[in-house]
Amino acid sequence: MSYKLYDMGTVTISVRELQQHLKQVLARVERGQVVEVTRRRKPVARLAPVHPATEASPWPDLTARAQAVFGTRVLESGGISAISEGRGER
Repeated sequence: MSYKLYDMGTVTISVRELQQHLKQVLARVERGQVVEVTRRRKPVARLAPVHPATEASPWPDLTARAQAVFGTRVLESGGISAISEGRGER
């Protein structure tokens, strides 16, 4: 592997080296290192770590929400029951 990968700043690596050492390069990128990929000594790509997206909010308590909106009223089933009755047995 290239000696250039031992520096934790932005490093340059050829496409061939990337193909040969992809697992090690990706491990370094995951740790925060930026890797510039070159073809014939010209930069063609930059591999950088992806910052994690904000944490997803938990699912709301839909039962509690329905209780707050409708209270103790019993909800009739929607139009699906009328459609089912209209179709009969198939």
